[in-house]
Amino acid sequence: GRSCCGLAEQVQMEAKARKRIGSSESRRLRKEGWVPSILYGPELDAPLAIQISVQELHRVLPGGQRGIIQLKVEDAGETKNYPVMIKEIERDVFRDEITHLDFYQISLTRKVTTSVPINLMGTPPGTAEGGVLQHQLWEVDIECLPGQLPDYLEGDVSQLQMGDVLTVGELVVPEGIEILTPPEDVVASVVLPVMEEEEVEEVDEELPAEEAAPEGDEEGEVEAEEEE
Repeated sequence: GRSCCGLAEQVQMEAKARKRIGSSESRRLRKEGWVPSILYGPELDAPLAIQISVQELHRVLPGGQRGIIQLKVEDAGETKNYPVMIKEIERDVFRDEITHLDFYQISLTRKVTTSVPINLMGTPPGTAEGGVLQHQLWEVDIECLPGQLPDYLEGDVSQLQMGDVLTVGELVVPEGIEILTPPEDVVASVVLPVMEEEEVEEVDEELPAEEAAPEGDEEGEVEAEEEE
């Protein structure tokens, strides 16, 4: 049958250790087609400065952004493999380029905390009655072993009638995954389309005519007082 979520694909990424750090060195690397990055984690003696080619990032991302990446770091002629997850991506908003990455080394036997998207599945019956499906929560926080990390979680909206809601507690969750987001949070709902603007405008049009006289009197009294 159809799976409720796909296991996050594990991909490989090649990197090189860098000995020199600093803003000027980072600018030089970027001009030469590299993205300066950092690798850290509880099993490392100290954070490891690395550099990754722009071509390599384009090859891997965004597919490996949520899942586990096997990071192959070349250092002084030797290559070491690190299972990692991307913790932070810095971008140049004007050029839409990645300028820095933070990698976190993980243990395959230790649970990780991350966020995964919610994919809505099915067509709510309530939409046939004129309702509108609103997708309100797009991601949830989860905790699981790295090997169980899903690409997404599935939200079944095929039973939602007009006025019904789908909550986090009703998501399809594979075994071994703990949802950290409150179960009562609303993921999606079927609601009536908003049609109140015209009624509000009609009421507003009548108000000035009714209030014109008292407002005019008050202004007249103020003007008379000022003249005195």
